[in-house]
Amino acid sequence: MRGPVPVRILLLAVVCLVAAACGSSGDDTTGAPATTTTTSGTTAAASQACADAAALKASMAELDQLDPPEAGKAGIQAALDKVRTRLAALKTSAKTQWSSQITELDAAVEALKTTIGGVEGDNLLSALPTIVSDLKRIDTAWTALQQQVDQDCG
Repeated sequence: MRGPVPVRILLLAVVCLVAAACGSSGDDTTGAPATTTTTSGTTAAASQACADAAALKASMAELDQLDPPEAGKAGIQAALDKVRTRLAALKTSAKTQWSSQITELDAAVEALKTTIGGVEGDNLLSALPTIVSDLKRIDTAWTALQQQVDQDCG
């Protein structure tokens, strides 16, 4: 029973970080015009990238709210599939914008996908330490990407 507690704490921390990133986006509006003027020739592309980033944010929130033992292998895989689909759309629309952060998040998501793929049946208990590690990596990568998105998209 002790396995889910660290995961729940991690997930709560991730949710708090996402909420903090969202809450601080209003404070960053003074820096946004300078950033958008740099990319003024790609306003439509930036708008699509910002929309795709918002869609990814929603998928990340779903992943963050999962309780791995309750969701089971299938539930985690379904949430990961949504994240991967939205991340692929963001890669396409953002082109080179946020490329290092997107690459790191993609690698972190793929690591969790590999971990989940190696789980036999729905027995996640033995994989929980690796899942927690993968979730921490996703959280770190997502936080870095979210900061850039907030800065560039407002």
